[in-house]
Amino acid sequence: MILRSFVLFAAAVCFLPDEGQWLPTQVREMDWDALKKRGMVMTKDEFWHPENGGVLSATVQINGCSASFVSPNGLLITNHHCGFGAISELSTPDKNYLRDGFAAATHADELPAPGVVASVLKRIEDVTAKVHAAQATATSDLERFQRTQETLAALVAEGEAKEANTKCSVASFLEGKEYHLYYRTQITDVRLVYAPPRAIGEFGGETDNWEWPRHTGDFSVFRAYVAPNGDVRAHHADNVPFQPKHFLTVSTDGVKEGDLSLILGYPGRTQRYKTSRGVMLQQGFVFPRRHDVLTRAIAVLEAAGRTDEKLGLEVADRIKSLANVQKNAAGMLFGLRNNGTIARKEREESEFTAWLRKATDARSEWTTVLDEMFAMDDAEAATIERDTAIALFGMIAEDMPLLAAMVDGCAAATTTKDGKVPTRLLRAIANEALATNLDTVQKPLIRITMSDLASMSKAQRLPGTETLGADGFDEKAADAVFADTKMLTGAGRSEVFAGGRDAIAASTDPLVAIARAIATERLSLQKRMRERAGKMLDVGRRWIAAQEAFRGKAFYPDANSTLRVSIGQVAGYSPREAVTYAPQTTVAGILQKETGKEPFASPKALLEAAKSRANSRFFDKRLGDVPVCFLVNGDTTGGNSGSPVIDGRGRLIGLNFDRVFENVVGDFGWTAERSRNVVCDIRYVLWVMESVFPAPALVKELLG
Repeated sequence: MILRSFVLFAAAVCFLPDEGQWLPTQVREMDWDALKKRGMVMTKDEFWHPENGGVLSATVQINGCSASFVSPNGLLITNHHCGFGAISELSTPDKNYLRDGFAAATHADELPAPGVVASVLKRIEDVTAKVHAAQATATSDLERFQRTQETLAALVAEGEAKEANTKCSVASFLEGKEYHLYYRTQITDVRLVYAPPRAIGEFGGETDNWEWPRHTGDFSVFRAYVAPNGDVRAHHADNVPFQPKHFLTVSTDGVKEGDLSLILGYPGRTQRYKTSRGVMLQQGFVFPRRHDVLTRAIAVLEAAGRTDEKLGLEVADRIKSLANVQKNAAGMLFGLRNNGTIARKEREESEFTAWLRKATDARSEWTTVLDEMFAMDDAEAATIERDTAIALFGMIAEDMPLLAAMVDGCAAATTTKDGKVPTRLLRAIANEALATNLDTVQKPLIRITMSDLASMSKAQRLPGTETLGADGFDEKAADAVFADTKMLTGAGRSEVFAGGRDAIAASTDPLVAIARAIATERLSLQKRMRERAGKMLDVGRRWIAAQEAFRGKAFYPDANSTLRVSIGQVAGYSPREAVTYAPQTTVAGILQKETGKEPFASPKALLEAAKSRANSRFFDKRLGDVPVCFLVNGDTTGGNSGSPVIDGRGRLIGLNFDRVFENVVGDFGWTAERSRNVVCDIRYVLWVMESVFPAPALVKELLG
């Protein structure tokens, strides 16, 4: 279905910027002749047609990452780190696929991947008018938010009811300027086909994460299955490979500096239009606190993992996930300082104010909009310590299920009409299994949470946490919590929570007091977020409209996990004075980094294959080696992990998997000098599959 309103976005897109996470229809409206001069061979309709799809339609969303179909038989390729959770869950000490790798010789050998869901886009429908009509009846910010959510829920329910095998969602663009309803086929029978040994898929580990030069084989392969009649259903022995309408062919021609590279995927979230004050709040408080808390949490999980191999497998995915966010926070701080993001935004705001005074086409609703945006930033600053503490608790709550369940119980008792904890939740709270890994994992993480709560300023301190230290965290007070609490047993928890709201409120147990404080603030935060979101539907929409008029160029919406295209080229960069990075790495770089110890310990099979790699069909004569990774100056963010990178013919040339450290801050703004994303060259993928950890049938399928 053609989205008429997209023409508003696309009309002025007559240039070919490397900046931008563009909607599919916007790309169609670009200067295609100029794009051809950069190396585009596909026609617009071959790339993507609103009704017939195209090369872009091979892109799939998979568990918060991107992936792509690469064969007519449902074969999906994505990053190793995107499949990491499923691979680790399938692993045992006896069959450690995470460490040793996995290769299915036949379809029958492919393993059901726990929790992996592939969402295949069917079509998009513009529902802006319906949502705006509902919003127009609201009389307050909170009511505007509620009306919006009710309308979106109704649109999703209506869409799913009229089409079988369909999951729907609504995405908002430019602070609610437009709303689009997405129809997707959600495939739940996804099976692991291939994973390289961890020493390849994670070569360099956290040392190299977000860095260049990079030598990581960050790839894994899955296959989507459906019922014989094409219906989506859970794993079943009779299921057959999904037949996608579109899939990518694989190129072995290779790349060189300057080559056109298009990145297709589902970028998660950017904040390109945030004010200087909003960014300042992130730089001054949120990112430093996030880095500190997660650094300590990771240390706890790593220490616990070293005590037992089984536990090590259990926490491996969590460590990787948290470490990625932790280093992202460090990169944000580095980039915000070195790229002058706040200063640039302040200049833009001054220029905007001056333009507003002179512009004849400026609207009256724009005259105060910047001040209104600043006022919203100031209101957020008044609770930022509380907001951040609740967010950080949410990040590590999975690893301390005892406290997490107690928080859920406190919240439930507060919100239910009868003040009772629901029976199902009560059973979970009383379960003795909640105390698993109590001493090795949970207690140390709860201590970190207590420390975070105690470090708040007096103005934002949560009621009920004063005993943790009046002027900062008191270690003895934390010891007293564990010494005095009765909540470490199922019976003790059941005694309090079975009594419901009154018993929880009356409890003097120190751990209950902490859970109660977190639950109360979490509910308050949810209300604040709804009110802020409702206000942004008014203020934010006017801010975006003013920015469009002021900047005088086509706008791409902030990333929001919808299908986007980034147009770039293979390009090196200079991270700092007198240092220049080439845009490609090779197997020679792996050997140079090799130490025989993690995270730079390659499998023996790779070291052996490297000796004869000049004979490989994937050897690049121009580079004089087998390529590993390359850089593109595209515009990416989280969610682009696993994104297919294609050439002008629409052929797969690599898998996006990271950004460089200097570009982590790209969520707040793209820069020509430092915005680079890291891509695993598809030829390295094929070399590993053919010469290192062989899967001949898979190589044949990939190459057609």
